[in-house]
Amino acid sequence: MMQKIRLFVLFFIYVAYLLPANAQVKRAGLPLINNFSRNTYNASTQNWAIDQDSRGMMYFANNDGLLSFDGQHWSLLPVPNRSIVRSVFIHNDTIYVGAFEEFGYFASNTQGRLVYHSLVELVPGENKNFDEVWKIFKTSNGIVFQSFKYLFYFDGKRISHIIHSRSFGHSYKVGNDIYITDHERGLLKISNGKAEQVSNDPLFKQYELRCLLPYQNSQMLVGLINKGIYVLHDSKLSPWNTTLNKLLIENNVFSGIRMKNGLYAFGSIQNGVYIADEQGEIHQHVNRYKGLQNNTVLSMAEDRSGNLWMGLDNGIDLLEVNSPLSIYDHTFHIESTYASVVHDGILYIGTNQGLFYAPTPSMHFNHQSPTDMQLIPGTEGQVWNLQVIDNQLLCGHNFGAFHIQGTRAVQIADDRGYWTFLQHNGKSDTLICGTYNGLNVFTRNGISWRYSGKMKGFDESSKNMVQQGNELWIAHGYRGIYKILPDLKLQNVLEKELYVGRNGLPESLPYNVHLIQNRMVFTTVEGLMLYDRESDRFIKDDALYQFFGTGERIDNLIEDSSGSIWFFSNERMGLLRLLEDGTYTKVTAPFGRMNNALIGSYENVYVHDSRNVFIGSKNGLIHYDPFFKKEYKRNQQLIFREVIFSGAAESLQFFKIYGNAAEKSNIQVPFSGNSVRFRFAYPSYEAGGDVLFSFRLKGFDKDWSEWEKTTFKEYTNLYEGRYVFEVKVNSVSGFQDDIYQFAFQIRPPLYRSVFAYTIYVIFMIALVISVMYFIQRKISRTVKEAEERHEKELQEQELSFREQALIAEKQIIHLKNQSLQSQIDHKNKELANTTLHIIHKNKILNAIKFQLGNLIDGSVPLTKKQQIDQLLAKINKELKNEKFQELFDEYFDDVHQDFISRLKDAHTELSARELRLCAYLKMNLSTKEIAPLMNISIRGVEIGRYRLRKKLNLDRDESLLDYLMKF
Repeated sequence: MMQKIRLFVLFFIYVAYLLPANAQVKRAGLPLINNFSRNTYNASTQNWAIDQDSRGMMYFANNDGLLSFDGQHWSLLPVPNRSIVRSVFIHNDTIYVGAFEEFGYFASNTQGRLVYHSLVELVPGENKNFDEVWKIFKTSNGIVFQSFKYLFYFDGKRISHIIHSRSFGHSYKVGNDIYITDHERGLLKISNGKAEQVSNDPLFKQYELRCLLPYQNSQMLVGLINKGIYVLHDSKLSPWNTTLNKLLIENNVFSGIRMKNGLYAFGSIQNGVYIADEQGEIHQHVNRYKGLQNNTVLSMAEDRSGNLWMGLDNGIDLLEVNSPLSIYDHTFHIESTYASVVHDGILYIGTNQGLFYAPTPSMHFNHQSPTDMQLIPGTEGQVWNLQVIDNQLLCGHNFGAFHIQGTRAVQIADDRGYWTFLQHNGKSDTLICGTYNGLNVFTRNGISWRYSGKMKGFDESSKNMVQQGNELWIAHGYRGIYKILPDLKLQNVLEKELYVGRNGLPESLPYNVHLIQNRMVFTTVEGLMLYDRESDRFIKDDALYQFFGTGERIDNLIEDSSGSIWFFSNERMGLLRLLEDGTYTKVTAPFGRMNNALIGSYENVYVHDSRNVFIGSKNGLIHYDPFFKKEYKRNQQLIFREVIFSGAAESLQFFKIYGNAAEKSNIQVPFSGNSVRFRFAYPSYEAGGDVLFSFRLKGFDKDWSEWEKTTFKEYTNLYEGRYVFEVKVNSVSGFQDDIYQFAFQIRPPLYRSVFAYTIYVIFMIALVISVMYFIQRKISRTVKEAEERHEKELQEQELSFREQALIAEKQIIHLKNQSLQSQIDHKNKELANTTLHIIHKNKILNAIKFQLGNLIDGSVPLTKKQQIDQLLAKINKELKNEKFQELFDEYFDDVHQDFISRLKDAHTELSARELRLCAYLKMNLSTKEIAPLMNISIRGVEIGRYRLRKKLNLDRDESLLDYLMKF
């Protein structure tokens, strides 16, 4: 029976989900807001008009010029006279703008760069003082530029028509007609260049028209500043009797548009923007207090995604009104949210500042005032958990546990830190409470809960807990999985076992335990696991894990009452929606916008019903309506904002080549421009254009880059060849399947070009022919040279024989010279020996002579004295013996080849004694060695050398020995 009911509910939900949703702007909470301050877009504060081109780029008429935004980059293009741009209108991607006595259009040149073309020169001289151009429209007669004096029609080549008035007001286009106020004639309709009066009501003459919008039954809503909204029917104005109109009168309506979903958006001067239906019932009201940068809304436009852009008096804001997500944030006094629940018609929100509540007047949570959110006294501080057990609301708090009764909190326990409450085996009167320091037990008496005591034997933090049978499984983020077996009275822990890095569990923490489909499912870094009791091991749960991405890390699982599973993975959120066949479909796109706001490890989801899901975040409580119909896979295109090829010698530039540009961008670039820079964007504006990109250059990169927010990439010194730059996009709506491409080819340098290779081939052929010719010539020359060589060899042999004979003769001479040299060496030795002998003999004789001379004195007898004198005479005779000297001279002349003769010929004045001194010096004898040879003193040798230098005429610096060696 329950299965049938579940299938019926699922079928109802599925059918309702497929039904088209009209007038959908959520009333619960506030739409998500994106603020763009002047410091962000770097232009003036005021923005007077907004439009969007076919690529999705947004354009704003700003005080400083034309402001553009592609989702990631802002740029500013001023008009020539630097005046305030009051109007912007885009037709066929031509951007028309109007300023003070200036209007024209921006169009792309051949390179894709926006260039301004002024149309003022087409205006006749008498009409050039036309003041500011406030509105621009497209009609069948051309583009209309409207100022307070003129309407100029531009047909594409010239100003074809001019309508003049001294007191035009603002104009608006409804259907195919242009309506404009004239302070003298009332409301006029411009058709085919002619003005026709529509209403002469005095209000059109007295008050400024701020909006003119189509209304039911061919009527129109007319917004007049200071007067509010009127209904125009049959040329008559009647007040729009709604509560909204009273607010617009008080706050001065300044702008208004009708959205594609049929709702109206009215911008005020003093209190932001109001979004309402045709009955004037307010769906949303957002002002500065609720998140806008400024309360004065100068302009509004709805983009292709159905979201609302607002040009403010100070900044630009984007309301994500076409979204299933909205938020209860600080405007409602709600900060970081850790739990939420609806009980007895009251929405409870557990935050880091306490427990807040608000009544829920309808099941669809119609628009609520921020004053509806109130703090329950006594709950100030961190709220961890809200659970409804047997129709009673319990609050787990940092300061204890509370029983919430309406708007009153009754404290059950005051010990710190209650994470969760678990009914003991489904019993309605016993709770096991997970706390900071173990497990506590509550029991109920009637409707009152009381603290029964702490379970002894376990003191670990118990935030994540599941019970199966009598066992408690508790996941501890830093320790592992505990299996606890308490006693029957829940007073003591009988058994305790810790599982970490074993029994099939991965070594890396953390683990978490969840009750899914009445099974314990453990989330780990390696996927989902089940516990097999028989083997006491943890095994992979492939049956459920198959619905997740491969390798996806699941941190938390929450099963709702319909059987669908909410999951949190790497700070991302998703839903496995249960289908009728028992399988799941994975939904992630609606939650991409809020992934960055999730509270890691404290994710929480509360499903109230099929239209109301509450999700905790850092910024407050997010409301999700699963039945809100939105197209996430839009036909959006990546824009190549800039592709620049550059090099040292040449620079080529290509701008704004967008879409899948593989065919469009197949360009060829000279090798001198082989460095390229890409700048790209993806015009997705939700979350302020928070988009991730991955890219690669085929032909250069092997792998895709990591996902990052970088919107440019540069490559330098590319080799010649074909390349394709590819980009993938991952926006807040999820990963896009399209791969955007820009193809190009780098031509080779001249020396590696086809022409060069042709020249190289021709040169090689010519070279081969030349080589063959030279080889043949060389063969002939070789034969001739061989003959000449043979003849030459014969001649050389003859010469060789002669040379060998000469060599033999030289060898004979050499041998003779060696023999002579040997004789000379022998004589040198004999001369040296003789000389040494003489020196030695003379030394001995002189010594004996000296000793004998010392013996002669008065005490020696006369006979002895005569004998000594005889001995001295013989010694002197021996010292003067010329035979020894003649023998020396003979040897000396033989060795030194008539040295004495040649020296005597050169110096005839030399005496025999001086010639002998020269011979001794020639032998390189020292002064001490020469003295005994000449039988003179050392002093006598030195004097002899001095006299010899004078006779030889030698300078002081000239060596006597060197001079003698020359002879």
